[in-house]
Amino acid sequence: MRSRPHFATLLLALASTFACGDDAAGVADETGDTSTTGNGDGDGDGDGDGDGDGDGDPAPSRDELIAELEQPGPYAVGYKQLELTYSPPGATEPRTIPVLAWYPAVDDSGAPPAIYAVAGIVEIPSPAALDQPPVSALGPFPVAVYSHGSGGEALLAYPFAERFASHGWIMLSPAHVGNTALDALAGESDSLIEIAVNRPADISAVLDEAGSGFAGDELGGATDLSQVFLFGHSFGGYTTFAAGGAQLAYETLLAGCSGETCAYLEDPEVAAAFASGFGDDRVDAIAPQAPALIPELGEGELAALGIPTMLQSGKLDLTTPDATQAQPAWDGLANPDDVWIDLPFGAHYSFITVCDDLSPELLAVFQPDNMVDGCGPDFTPTSELVPVLTTYLLAFARAHVLGELAWTAVFDGDALHPEVDLHRH
Repeated sequence: MRSRPHFATLLLALASTFACGDDAAGVADETGDTSTTGNGDGDGDGDGDGDGDGDGDPAPSRDELIAELEQPGPYAVGYKQLELTYSPPGATEPRTIPVLAWYPAVDDSGAPPAIYAVAGIVEIPSPAALDQPPVSALGPFPVAVYSHGSGGEALLAYPFAERFASHGWIMLSPAHVGNTALDALAGESDSLIEIAVNRPADISAVLDEAGSGFAGDELGGATDLSQVFLFGHSFGGYTTFAAGGAQLAYETLLAGCSGETCAYLEDPEVAAAFASGFGDDRVDAIAPQAPALIPELGEGELAALGIPTMLQSGKLDLTTPDATQAQPAWDGLANPDDVWIDLPFGAHYSFITVCDDLSPELLAVFQPDNMVDGCGPDFTPTSELVPVLTTYLLAFARAHVLGELAWTAVFDGDALHPEVDLHRH
């Protein structure tokens, strides 16, 4: 059993720098039905069986559901790089952002394996994805969008995206320009408040572009924007909450601003964007991972979210500490479908694969605090955690985006890893 490292001094320092339940039991409804759906068949479609096809077969067991999600799905996985241009609130010129896409592809296309490049520097051959094969004709497909963390990059979506795409999802991961690893290394990062505005605007722009066809790319015609799942890490966790409908407290930000930040907040377009909110009604469910900026959200914003949320966090997180971010987020959420995946020996970098993808020397450049915030021997290995987190994400998305409520069984019973705690309201 791991013992908790002594990080108190560093935790307080990082927390100040970054500052700019119980397991559910089955409950019968008024009809006496103890299924998850209230219609007596256990899968949400009312056809009388448990698997949604109406043939009278029983629903798969929880173990069978988990086994299906843990394995690659029936589709080949395609990978390509796209981009879009739009004008966010308060911008003086158009904003162009790269968007990485993983998608269900045709079988036997002859496409070569995809090769990823972390920050455009470190090449990682993909074990699953192919380089730009044709999109499967069996769509349209539901859409998942990933938002990377501050100083991160769009490619960090890949371990989640490959599994989702193989199970019939199109995964889109924008690079939040002005808040990427390369921006940080070049000293060209945008201000915190500009980042907080641009990020949810990027998500809506990605969905707009997917709906209009990505400038004629065949991927645009394969997206089903009536089924959208959104998740992200760290600042991407804030982005997930914001695009899901939770709003920063504008008046509080304005009261505490100074100089150029005040001028930006007072820009008529920015003020109007805050007044109307950054939530996108196309988003059906969200999953923030190690989210940031929770104290800066308006009072009651989380309780008012109208969509299911799966919170994922680590108890040993120093960058977005559990006590000031995840725990208040969970306390503020009120949807009975919400789930909290809590990692007692997880930290900030437990939700991405940089611990395994980069050498210690490169990690020291990109994430110098990695060894004390998720990559060291005191933490559950990310090689174990990320696949488990992916299974939970896919189950949650299938249940609450696709409406296949039989998948809620994945959140009953024992957690999928001995060093994972699962909570329900």
